[in-house]
Amino acid sequence: MLREAVANWWLLQIRGIMAVVFGLFLVLLAGMMKGLFTSTIAMVAVLLIFVLYAMGSGILSIVTAVRTFGMRERFWAALVHGNLMLVLGIWVFFSDQVTILWLVWFMIISALASGLLEIAFGRILRRHLDAKLLEAAGVMSVLCSILLFLARNSRLSFLVESLGIYAIFYGGVLIALSLRLMGIGKSLRFHEHAAHSH
Repeated sequence: MLREAVANWWLLQIRGIMAVVFGLFLVLLAGMMKGLFTSTIAMVAVLLIFVLYAMGSGILSIVTAVRTFGMRERFWAALVHGNLMLVLGIWVFFSDQVTILWLVWFMIISALASGLLEIAFGRILRRHLDAKLLEAAGVMSVLCSILLFLARNSRLSFLVESLGIYAIFYGGVLIALSLRLMGIGKSLRFHEHAAHSH
């Protein structure tokens, strides 16, 4: 599993960068939500950015599925996730039923699921690397999902800003983990090269 994670470090990094950019846009748009007119424009922009993020995430998951074709469980999980995110992005784009509150609920579920997966993944990788950052990020994601749930009826600008801050944090963790995995990959290649030279 470590070699699989190391081989796909760049996909993790792209996903992290996307999350940070998504978060920065949300924080920026939250600051624009003052009057009714600007709030409406900002809401449309938030949903459009979410569509781009969901579809980008779906494409990355499908790429991951293609790269892990030989690993049945990983392949199907990535393929299903990728297709779900693409369908979600397309549905949000064409639907007139989507609201910011719906997006908040999606982020609550996403943060909870991501947090539990990060904690589990951190425990699996603990033998190979210092996974405290990943486990801490998992705990933070679970806490964020709880806080978002409690604050779901707060004013719109606060919710959008909270979503943005969480996305920036989550993306930063993914980028940090991807850099760590890239370093492990270089170390593994160095040791393999040294072993072959002997």
